[in-house]
Amino acid sequence: MMRKLSPISPDSHSCTKSYVHQSLSTCTHIFLRNDKIRPPLTPPYTGPHLVKSRSDKNFVICINNKNVTVTIDRCKPAFEFSEDLNSQKGSSNFEPPLTKQQIEDQTVVDKNIRTTRSGRHVHFPKRLTY
Repeated sequence: MMRKLSPISPDSHSCTKSYVHQSLSTCTHIFLRNDKIRPPLTPPYTGPHLVKSRSDKNFVICINNKNVTVTIDRCKPAFEFSEDLNSQKGSSNFEPPLTKQQIEDQTVVDKNIRTTRSGRHVHFPKRLTY
């Protein structure tokens, strides 16, 4: 049984492949991953940064008005939304103003609900309320 075992080639141990987005070949701006150790609540990406030039493995981007060469593994494409999408989204959330009757109904309901110091709503039986 032991004679049938064969060793694994050593070159496959360091074969780590990273995901490369397809849009990186055509995008105009990218986000750059920050590889250093970060304090809590620090964003993992900086940007968007303007792409000056690109090759198969590297990007030349503009950071603080300086050209910096970075590897493609640290890059993520930045997509921009058009103004049409933002205006349509805002118009779909429109709610008509409340009428006087609806406002009065809300105030009556609010008077009947009691809240505790922690903010919980408590409903007591009518025979126990004063």
